[in-house]
Amino acid sequence: MYRGSIILLTWFLVLGRCTDLTATIKPDFTIPFEIYNNLIVLNLKVNESPPLKFIYDSGSEHSLFFERSLAEFLRIKMIRSIQIYGSDLSRPMEAVVGQGVSFETANDMLLKADIIVLDENIFQFSEYLGIEITGIIGNSLFRNKVIELDFDEMQIKVYGPLQYQPQEDGYTQVDCQWVKGKPYIHVDVGFEKDIHEKKKLLFDTGASIGLLLYSTMVDTAYLPSKLVAGSMGMGLGGSLEGFIGRIRELKIGEFTQKNLITYFQAVDSTHLENDVSAKEGIVGNMLISRYNVVLDFHLQHIYIKPNKSNKKKMPFDRSGLYLVAMGADLKEYEVRRVMAHTAAAEADIRAGDKIIRFRRMAVHNFTLGEIIQNLSSERRKKIHLVIQRDGKKMKKVLYLKDII
Repeated sequence: MYRGSIILLTWFLVLGRCTDLTATIKPDFTIPFEIYNNLIVLNLKVNESPPLKFIYDSGSEHSLFFERSLAEFLRIKMIRSIQIYGSDLSRPMEAVVGQGVSFETANDMLLKADIIVLDENIFQFSEYLGIEITGIIGNSLFRNKVIELDFDEMQIKVYGPLQYQPQEDGYTQVDCQWVKGKPYIHVDVGFEKDIHEKKKLLFDTGASIGLLLYSTMVDTAYLPSKLVAGSMGMGLGGSLEGFIGRIRELKIGEFTQKNLITYFQAVDSTHLENDVSAKEGIVGNMLISRYNVVLDFHLQHIYIKPNKSNKKKMPFDRSGLYLVAMGADLKEYEVRRVMAHTAAAEADIRAGDKIIRFRRMAVHNFTLGEIIQNLSSERRKKIHLVIQRDGKKMKKVLYLKDII
């Protein structure tokens, strides 16, 4: 049974660098990527189609199409029905297997893999990211290969097995385990001083958050004293709700992230029974992207090294708004939810309100990503909005503040 990972969307003995050797090692090919709302987005052709956008999800064994009608239009051969679960372990979904699909990169390289085609598109990633998303690229596309996620150069570099030696290029090996084609890492979570627990976490570029822990697997005495209710994003079963707090530190081998914003999700024990990996949470791409990463699918190893963004403060929403993109061009922005006791709640912004003007400009001048970036900025103290509610326009001012 396939259990893919969905949005919710790093981890070490440093060996010596041998630049003379690695300077001669070139990838077989590269795949440029973009980042939208902390997720890796690839442009790929499918069966000679125009370029389509896919999220690369290391927490998913298989690739996934959201629209069966598009799969049929692209002449994908569908061979059998299955059920799938997401990494949130919620309700199963009906799907079919598409056989031998060809994915073509911008430099005309071909990769082939079977895919999963959903009977219904429950993700609404296009609303969440503000761009049209066709599906998810899973690990089976890179079977027996080595890939380097280079967040400095915004490229996936693809190597043959045993071709690239990451330690000789400054990478550190991670304590990890692979289960059914998906990588898991072993980390040390420091809740308070002298209170630490070892955790096994899914290494999940398809999760947009930084760190999620299953609260049912954490001693209640260790939970942060300050927790606020909040949304963690979208899963197979719909919106994922939980609590947000801060842990003292996360140790990934010799690397440490301090004062880390962490999501805590209660997971029903019956859902955990469906998960053969015995994972205790997820490390997502907000944290993963602070490192360059090598995933060796042949030897089932993971390597990381800090990249240029590692020392920067991790951005986090300071408004309490959960926005989605609407309309034919995804340039209309609607409030889906508002967190209690936040800047948006204090400004009396409500679910269903439409943003008409943002920072005194027409909202279509901004992408959804640019709006989210502004709402996460520590440099901005307030943001002027015009919203539309029940046909009436209203001026609002958000006085941004830290949520946690």
